[in-house]
Amino acid sequence: MELRQMIYFKELSEQLNLPSAARTLYITPQALSKSMRNLARELNTEIFFREQGKLQLTTFGKVLYQEVSVLLTEMTKMEERLKNVASQENGKLRISCSHGILQGSFQRHFDLFKKQHPEIELEFIELPDFFAEQYIEQEECDLGLSINWPQHPELLESSLLESYQLCAVVPLDHPLAQHSTLTLKECSLYPLITKNRIFKIFETVDECAKKQNLHLTYALQSPNEVAWKQMVQDHQGVGIGTMYYHHPKIEEELAVIPFEETELTWNIVLIRRKDHYLSSSARSLTEFLIQQCIR
Repeated sequence: MELRQMIYFKELSEQLNLPSAARTLYITPQALSKSMRNLARELNTEIFFREQGKLQLTTFGKVLYQEVSVLLTEMTKMEERLKNVASQENGKLRISCSHGILQGSFQRHFDLFKKQHPEIELEFIELPDFFAEQYIEQEECDLGLSINWPQHPELLESSLLESYQLCAVVPLDHPLAQHSTLTLKECSLYPLITKNRIFKIFETVDECAKKQNLHLTYALQSPNEVAWKQMVQDHQGVGIGTMYYHHPKIEEELAVIPFEETELTWNIVLIRRKDHYLSSSARSLTEFLIQQCIR
């Protein structure tokens, strides 16, 4: 059975109309009919029959259609993977990034890498934390920068690059503002303002609260950083952030206080699917990031 025959057979099986399928395939009805007769002869069984003038699949033909559909789908996926490999070898990488990583100091690593490797094109796709991982699991991207350890370590290889403590963010005149450190229990006396469930910050805080039997209330669960900051400034709750964004300008308006709990961290982790082909470009970036960050 040739690939061309499988493509012809699948199209005719779906349309069950010889002239229409032939037009879709850009061949003559006679050529399509001949190809299907040869296929039936090769398989030594009938795959089509006519009932009241309408073309139908035999029982064997229906089974063959299922098998051919799966095979052609897998071949299409293989072609996409090979195109992706060729793209990587030609110096292009797709990188999924958890939201916010590119807005902070980590961007300097990519700037330096581009200077050292101008031949490699980097394409970034910024996503919420869990979606950034899914893009790597589904091989939509070559490498990923996610937050904390991945949900499916059996699929993903990961390397910790940078680690930051989570922190409480409050106005300068807030009762908690004078603390040098805080516990989640102290913050639980106020409504919390944080990201929603598709971000690892929420998961990390929630798991820590469960261990301490703390009941948390929320004034806002949203990736909208403008609304987040405004609500903190308006004394509507305690913001949960990360020291990754700690900047002197923030101290002029808000107090940023790290948590005492060691598990309340925001870790930048390099991830890739274990069985995904790692091109020379991807290896170069992987080695560079590890050398830059793990010293």
